[in-house]
Amino acid sequence: MPRPLDVREPILSRANVLAPRFDCSWTDGPLNATWVHLTGELDIDTTPRLEQTLSDPGSQARLVVLDMRELAFMDSSGVHAIVNASARARQRGRRLVVLRGPPDVDRVFSLTGSAGDVESGEVEPVEPSVQALLRRDARDGRS
Repeated sequence: MPRPLDVREPILSRANVLAPRFDCSWTDGPLNATWVHLTGELDIDTTPRLEQTLSDPGSQARLVVLDMRELAFMDSSGVHAIVNASARARQRGRRLVVLRGPPDVDRVFSLTGSAGDVESGEVEPVEPSVQALLRRDARDGRS
């Protein structure tokens, strides 16, 4: 649980407490797919890093999955970058699919009128879980 802020603290020290660090990374997936994972806050300061990652030759797969599930915040500059990347992907015969983030992040697409400009989806939890399969294998003597 975050500690209460003391209004006497300098603003800069509070900024480090309030803003989750932005991170943007990509990994190759099977079948000519790339997975781009976002965490933290996507805003006017961090959007250039996303744009750079999406334009990296290594992330130019036929399918790019933009995983926003761990994004804490996004402003309209982030939406703009994603919509533009989606349009470029379509022009090149590729797909950019956005995995929806938390409701406050996902809502920015609606607020900016951009919800229909990107292909989006959700990942459902896979059942049975790996732990359940391992327990079943152990119970059946397959370990």
